Amino acid sequence: PQPLRSKTDAEERKLRQSYRGSAYSTYDSTPTSSAIAIDLPSLPTKRFTPSKLGASDFKKCDEPWALSAVLSWLIVVTTPDQTTELKESAIKEALVNLFTNKVPRMNIADAEGLSTRVVTNMYKAGTLQPTEEWVRLVDAPMSGVIFQLTGSGCYAPTLHDHVVPGRCYAHHCQRTLKKVNLAGQPVRTTEAWAEFYKLKKEDVEGKDKKEIERQNVLHEVVQTEDIYMEQLNLLKAIYRDPLVRTEPSIITPKRKDKFIKDVFGKLEAVKEANEDHLLPQLKYRQQEQGPWIVGFSDIFRQWIRKAKTAYIDYAGSFPGATFLVRQEMERNIQFSAFLDRARNDARSKKLGWDTYLKSPITRLQRYTLLLQTVLKAMKEDNEEKTNLQTAFDEVKAVTMECDGRVAEMQLKVDLADLSTKLVLRPGMQTAVELNLNHLGRELVFRGDLQRMGSNRFTWLDSHALLFDHYLVLAKTVAQRADQGGRLEKYDVSRLPIPMDLLVLESTNDAAMQKSSYMKGITTVTAVSGRGTTAGDPLAMARTITGSTPTPLQHINTSSSTSNLPTLSSTDSGKDSDKILYPFRIKHLGRETYTLFAHTEQARRDWCNKITEAKTKHAKALFAQHAEPFRLRVMADSAFVYDAFAGSAAAKTVIIKGTPVDRAIKEVEHRFKETGRPGPICRARVNCATSFTTPHPSKSMVAVGTDFGVFVSEVDNPRGWSKAISMAKVTQIAVLEEFNLFLLISDKSLVAYHLDVILSSGGGSLSTGDSARKAPQKLSGSRDVGFFVTGRMKDRTLVFYKKRDNLSATFKVLEPIYQKSSEKKRGIMRRGTTEFFREFDEFYIPTECTGINLFHSSLAVSTARGFEVLTLERKIPQTVPETVGESVQNIIRHIKDQRALCMLRLSDQEFLLCYANCAVYINKHGEISRSVIMEFVGTAQSVALYGAYLILFDSDFVEIRNAQNGRLKQIIAGREVKCLDDGGSWTAGNGPANGAVANGAASPLARTVKVVMQHPELEKTQIVVELVLNEDMKE
Repeated sequence: PQPLRSKTDAEERKLRQSYRGSAYSTYDSTPTSSAIAIDLPSLPTKRFTPSKLGASDFKKCDEPWALSAVLSWLIVVTTPDQTTELKESAIKEALVNLFTNKVPRMNIADAEGLSTRVVTNMYKAGTLQPTEEWVRLVDAPMSGVIFQLTGSGCYAPTLHDHVVPGRCYAHHCQRTLKKVNLAGQPVRTTEAWAEFYKLKKEDVEGKDKKEIERQNVLHEVVQTEDIYMEQLNLLKAIYRDPLVRTEPSIITPKRKDKFIKDVFGKLEAVKEANEDHLLPQLKYRQQEQGPWIVGFSDIFRQWIRKAKTAYIDYAGSFPGATFLVRQEMERNIQFSAFLDRARNDARSKKLGWDTYLKSPITRLQRYTLLLQTVLKAMKEDNEEKTNLQTAFDEVKAVTMECDGRVAEMQLKVDLADLSTKLVLRPGMQTAVELNLNHLGRELVFRGDLQRMGSNRFTWLDSHALLFDHYLVLAKTVAQRADQGGRLEKYDVSRLPIPMDLLVLESTNDAAMQKSSYMKGITTVTAVSGRGTTAGDPLAMARTITGSTPTPLQHINTSSSTSNLPTLSSTDSGKDSDKILYPFRIKHLGRETYTLFAHTEQARRDWCNKITEAKTKHAKALFAQHAEPFRLRVMADSAFVYDAFAGSAAAKTVIIKGTPVDRAIKEVEHRFKETGRPGPICRARVNCATSFTTPHPSKSMVAVGTDFGVFVSEVDNPRGWSKAISMAKVTQIAVLEEFNLFLLISDKSLVAYHLDVILSSGGGSLSTGDSARKAPQKLSGSRDVGFFVTGRMKDRTLVFYKKRDNLSATFKVLEPIYQKSSEKKRGIMRRGTTEFFREFDEFYIPTECTGINLFHSSLAVSTARGFEVLTLERKIPQTVPETVGESVQNIIRHIKDQRALCMLRLSDQEFLLCYANCAVYINKHGEISRSVIMEFVGTAQSVALYGAYLILFDSDFVEIRNAQNGRLKQIIAGREVKCLDDGGSWTAGNGPANGAVANGAASPLARTVKVVMQHPELEKTQIVVELVLNEDMKE
């Protein structure tokens, strides 16, 4: 029979998954070809954990020197009847713990060697048997003696009843340590190996060169250890102790104790670890085995176990200690003078304080180099080489852990230092939260740059700091400290740029030469032979987002012409220090900066680091499902706009992993076999909508352009065809219930039958149908500003605004079924209509830009704000209410804002959206919250989709939580425009846009559609839709 096997956790999980089925499954005793899933409870497992053994467990072994007693003890502590998972490594660890407990002075390396031999003997005696990857103990006869444990660690125990100098004569005695008294040992750090042992030429003749090399390295280990201990003593003698004793105190008394503890507090533990467990043992081994020493492997294995914690703690405190010393040097003139005196001390050998403070870190690194050199010099494979390899691995592991701690703590210290040095201007604290002490924060890059001031003749030195979440432009300033020193601070004069709002616009503009042709005035001129063509415009000053950067023109005067020669190259010369290398960054929604690096390599480094930081940021957002929307391409090659040619977008750096980049990569991968088709339209895309065809049911999307309407199936981004040839189509909508397609063409409202649109895409109509379904013009000539469709009191209505100068007349139409021509069309049962009926009209005595429809009322966006009225009374009411002292601050804030739309959040609350902000009101028009939702950009249009407010700036899409206003996502682009608000009904907020009617979108509502300039093809327009991310995590 097969032996029973203890299952691993992984196998048990697989077993449980294979038997996990329906909660309503029934048991059938008859075997079938497909097993019935039964959710069986898992058997409890218990592992033996040696680290949990305590003093009470070790007392159960009275005779640790007897193998029979050791076996009995193992059976007791492992409890085989309960333990199902027992490994050989656990047995060895338990034995090591037992041996070192019984003989506290036993070397751990010796204890490990003993445990290995005991386990081998147990296998031979059959008391330890393997069962695949596990082992089990067998209570069988076993005999033998561990002489190293007799007499509590010495087989001559009576000798230890008397206090005698020196070591026990028993060679394997574990009760006396093999170490010398360092106080009585001379320090001989200048003698080479042969000189130290007074070897003659004939003593080394015939010896292997590798062995001589190994002995020299072993001697170097001891010699450099002496030097290292002397450095630690000097750190105490000439730095720590004088700081403690000197009166009056060099450091402010209230800070002195903490300073001493933070800088030197971890030193004593490191020093004791080496004085107790390394150097005296090394010297003893020298005296015991020299000049031909077998090795130090056991000593290092014992030492690293004792010293590991001390060195890791020191490594963790080292960056902070260094920072405190440097900070005190800057702020305290007396402390700086004290460090100079200590360095000039004859004992310090002109070495600075940092050399001594870092000596434990560098010494640990040197151990690995020395041990590795000894390993390479060993030709024969023997026990010492095996143990030395183990010692090397253990020391190297601790060294790497210490290096990691130093690097980790250095980042924290640097960030903590910056958090104290960065001084934000008044008002920035509320707009920016740098949170440099947060977990995972990182300083990616920093350096000095130059930028132009508010006028073209001023140069500003900037210290730029690129974090993983912000780019900070600051100016270095010095402040006087209390104790006479000077503290360095960074004055943050420009608002820090969040990573989401940072755009790298150019990386290879032509190099510029800074020159002075009048005292106190500087300007720049392009340097030929570098960068792009001389005709490229370059903004020297900040420009507001959305505006075109104005190129700086140089006026050639008689003096400037002679002072600004045209250079053919930027090679080193007398004016090479005046040559600067520009690159442009944009703070979306605010400003564009041109920054100048002093070298071409520095510019390249900055551009690479910014790109890397943004790519990493985009990857993190995607991995964490932190973005509420992903993008899906609806058209990536069909629509070309030649006016985009030559724009600055061609220089914008493409960031991998952004929603736009991922969407483009998806569609390109899908059509990689067919290639990119040519464009079908060379005109600006103005509007879009999606709808479902009646029979057969297909999801379609339509796009309006300056040259007509184009349609395609939603899931075919490269299947576009022309449906209507009309000029300047600025708005479209579909009334599926009435089979109607509405559009504004050249400021006229026209209705088409949906069948006409679909037949143009591939079908054909009969002659009678063509006549009966001809397009109908619903308005006068060139007098429609926009229209909106919606449902009010169970009526489908169409509102359109007749264009007037400073006022607006709104016509209201209702589509009517013509019963004589009504046809039932399959299961969809949609009818056709021949005309609209005039339902109502009203007048607003001011300029209007949009309408939002609700169940029984409507809101008109006007130049004066929002007017709410009903069709029954037609008496406009201005919202929000301006009465009340508590709301006056909000009223002043929105006074000159352009009103965009009014959105319904719930039955009780609405959101008034302006160009730069939004405010909450209740159903009575009163301000319901005392907060203002500030936007990053200047919104051209607004949409509400699900729980999110979507704002469209010309350079990006801004997405916020509609309930709390928190910024959730930024989608950067060029020439961004909303084509479809994604609501159940459109509401015109200007040409080619709408807003959600009657609240948030339902799951079956249309998606929000956006057009922007293709990031890789400058003339191409890309149409994308925003799709809710189902895995979104708040």
